[in-house]
Amino acid sequence: MTETLLTDLYELTMMCAYIDNGKKEIASFELFTRVLPERRNYLVYAGLQDVVDYLENFSFSKDDIDYLYSLNLFPDWFLDFLKEFRFTGNLYSMDEGTPFFPHEPVLRVEAPIYEAQLFETAILNMTHISTLIASKAARVYSVSRGKVLSDFSLRRTHGKDAGIKVARSTYIAGFSSTSNVLAGKIYGIPVVGTVAHSFIMSFKTEEEAFRAYLKTFPDRSILLVDTYDTVKGIEKAIEVALELKEKGYTLRGIRLDSGNILELSKLARKILDKHGFRETKIIVSGGLDEYKVDELLSRGAPIDIFGIGTKVGTSSDSPYVDFVYKLVELDGKPVMKTSSGKKMYPGKKQVYRLESFDRVTVWGEKSEGRPLLKPIFLSGKRVVELPSLERVREHFLSEFEKLDDSVKDIYKKFTRPVEISERLNQLYEETYREIEEQEWK
Repeated sequence: MTETLLTDLYELTMMCAYIDNGKKEIASFELFTRVLPERRNYLVYAGLQDVVDYLENFSFSKDDIDYLYSLNLFPDWFLDFLKEFRFTGNLYSMDEGTPFFPHEPVLRVEAPIYEAQLFETAILNMTHISTLIASKAARVYSVSRGKVLSDFSLRRTHGKDAGIKVARSTYIAGFSSTSNVLAGKIYGIPVVGTVAHSFIMSFKTEEEAFRAYLKTFPDRSILLVDTYDTVKGIEKAIEVALELKEKGYTLRGIRLDSGNILELSKLARKILDKHGFRETKIIVSGGLDEYKVDELLSRGAPIDIFGIGTKVGTSSDSPYVDFVYKLVELDGKPVMKTSSGKKMYPGKKQVYRLESFDRVTVWGEKSEGRPLLKPIFLSGKRVVELPSLERVREHFLSEFEKLDDSVKDIYKKFTRPVEISERLNQLYEETYREIEEQEWK
């Protein structure tokens, strides 16, 4: 199954009507958000790789055309046109992993209007989930104090595709691994995992379960110790670990998944150290998010690894980003929507990053700072090789490190200044007046 029909019907009906009415002017659409979610001081751009793959491989299959024909909606000439249709335009984008702010276009498509319009829904879909999750994961990373973070969310993500994208997006935003085996295969992300409570419960005793697992995986010796009484579970794990030590292996870690994690982790560290297992890691999971991670570490919990699941995998406190894909220029003329409460700036734009603020300018306008939008496709051909996932992750870590601590605060709202250049403000006023005059005629 191809992704070509991953779109809203009205994108196709508009495309057909554009062509039927001779509208083939070059249009520019930009992807941005007017406001940040209530609990976000920044967003992290992700999903570019999916967009590039989608545009580069875009074509309607025979099955796609047959299905559209079966709708009895489109004229034959349009379906014939779609058979040969490919992306022919330009794509400009920020680097994946870049933090961004309101009114900053992260991506721009330039193509005949019927073409640029068609891609709206798919581009919004592909960038939305990845940006949403990368932004949530970055908040966890910001308070993790160098501890290891792992994605444990697959079983509760919103579908198969979301589970794959979550693993990739959390890895970009500072996580080190995932439990998702398919994501590991696709993206090369390190995969981790041990056992569930059901494994422990399937044996007569915890000791028997521990021994059985370590018999099979002596070099992956991480034991889940809270199926019954956690303190006794830790003590039994020590007992079995001492047996393992005689065979030349060491206990790599224990996992806590319930109870008072703060007190249990402290107790576990004390018991482990007492018996000479100072290198054994303490891993915790279960209902974790940035607030819980920060609380545990602030109160001295000796935790080495956090398995983060549902709340990050679903971005539970902020489940959507209000991305929009808006027409900003048509046939070389700046355009914009003037609806109340939905301000946007007309014309093609560039974003410049400076040390303590960003500046949005008219495209081609010179400015201090580092330009963030770069060409990816020109005339339908990809002109750059996208970086590997490791490089995207490194880019995020580097860019995130440069942000002011106030931006990264997970408790307080802070707005990093986004300056609209004088020339862009002037273009806004001129365009607004032209629209008003035209509408009053």
